[in-house]
Amino acid sequence: MCRMLTFSGACSRCAGSFTWTDLSQRLSCLEAKNAGIFGHCRRGILTEEHPFDQTCDLCAAEMEADEGYGDMEEEEFQAAQAAVAAASKRKGKKAVSSGHDSKRQKRQRTS
Repeated sequence: MCRMLTFSGACSRCAGSFTWTDLSQRLSCLEAKNAGIFGHCRRGILTEEHPFDQTCDLCAAEMEADEGYGDMEEEEFQAAQAAVAAASKRKGKKAVSSGHDSKRQKRQRTS
């Protein structure tokens, strides 16, 4: 007898009902393997359903896109990005100027 394992449950965020096909498995019996087709045996397919609650792909994508910014509005988000960009430009200029200063430093004598 062939076995099919399926995992289904609810999204922990939106409470939608889903079956996670990435986790599902098809286990062929020897008779079906010899025939070359899953479920092509005298005894058929036994389907086992296992409960599995997880965040759905849509909710996971929303959480990933919003990560680290909380409840910021679009204008606040753009202002924060501009501030980070300006700070990185200033930091880049300091790195360039500090490279010239390193040539002026005294070297330690080794005798």
